[in-house]
This record gives sequence, structure tokens and C-alpha cells, in this order.
Amino acid sequence: MTPASFPLPDRDKLLIVVATGNDHKVSEFRAIIGSVLPEDRICVITQKQAASICGRRYVSPEETGSTFAENARIKSTALRDFIRASEELTAYAAGFGAAADIADDSGLCVDALGGRPGIYSARYAAAPGSFDDADDVDNVNKLLKDMEGVPDGRRGAGFSCHISAFLLFGSGLRSSIDVETRGELRGVVAREVMGEGGFGYDPVLFIPRLGKTTAMLTPEEKNSISHRGRALRAAAGEIYGHFTKLR
Repeated sequence: MTPASFPLPDRDKLLIVVATGNDHKVSEFRAIIGSVLPEDRICVITQKQAASICGRRYVSPEETGSTFAENARIKSTALRDFIRASEELTAYAAGFGAAADIADDSGLCVDALGGRPGIYSARYAAAPGSFDDADDVDNVNKLLKDMEGVPDGRRGAGFSCHISAFLLFGSGLRSSIDVETRGELRGVVAREVMGEGGFGYDPVLFIPRLGKTTAMLTPEEKNSISHRGRALRAAAGEIYGHFTKLR
């Protein structure tokens, strides 16, 4: 049974399910999607909320890919299959014009470290071979330690994000259109933590043209230039474009 607090289905709206359990990412997804798509034509819920509709626990898949693109695809495919396998979820989604699940994989790629931490960004300070995320502070401290002897001219780095999404429609949501986009934000690794905002490596990616780390930006400023902002705006626009053609 759909929780009473959930938005009522509307055939004029697109249901978007965000494939992440990271509350910081959820906030960014909602803000970025809301900045490019008409608010009265979309309904955004999380994977946890989707799972509550069918009374099942959603377990995020292990990110076993070797690239951001592969890991994003693993996550979007797993959520797509979870939605299709639930009669309650498909029935809820059927009340909308269509449904989309959107996943991202992202991280910090440091030139002097051969692209590390890269796809291992979230678990950089975790035990070798672990699929469990490490604490943001521990990850940042490990990065700063690894970069201690690197001179200013060789501290280039960039956030990278890959979005993988499926627009689901038709009987049982068995028809789909897949969308993939990517975005980057270049900067340099600071020598110390700077700023209170953001999450992850935001306090140590310094953007020279702004004179700030991404942790020193307002959420609106960050989303307007970030890797995730660029990738997600492109994906949201493409998904919504396909959605309008289905109606």
C-alpha cells in the first residue's frame, strides 16, 4: 500500500526515482532536477521511499565496475529491475505518465596520483578490498597525506560524474529508453581543508578562477558549476524530452 504521505499519481507528471542512499546526493539531485524541469510536471522520490511502497528493503548493488560509467549503469539497472519486479511499485508508477530511475557514480581524479582515488573515492580510506564507504574526514585526510610532497604546479584534479538513467513506460514498465551523460569540474587539490559546506572532497578541491574550494560555495553556486550539476541537468533535460514525446 502506498504511504498516505506520498504524492498522488498524476498522468501529466513524470515520476523520478533517485538511485542513492546518500542524503547529501539526494538533496543535490532534488535541487538540480528542480532547477531545469517544471516543478508541476515531476515527482521525485528516493530509492528508500520506492522500497517502502512495496514493503521491501532495497539493497544497493556492489559497485564492481572499473569506470564511473560502469558503476552508474550497475546502480541504475539494479533499481530498474527492482521497480519492475514489484507489483505495488509498477502499479504506483503506472499512475504517472512515465517513470525514470536515475543513478550516478562520481569521484575525484587526481593527476599526480594517476587518477586516484577515482571510482574508489567514497572508500579511499577503507580497508583494501572493502565495498564499504569510509568517513569523509578519513578520505580527505588520506588524500592530503598522499599529496604532501606534490608541488603546486602538479596538484591538478577534477571531479567527474557519470549519470545512467532509464525512462520506463508501457505495460509493466517493460519499455525503456536509456540515457547516459557525464560532467566534470577541474581544479587543484588544496593543502588544507577549506570551507564548511558540501561533502566528500569538497573542502579540498580548490577552483582557482573562483578563489574558493567547492565547500566554500553556496549550494546554488556549487550546483551551477559542479560535475554532478552538469551531468544531471543534461540527463534530466534528455529524459524529460523523451517523456513529452510519449504523451
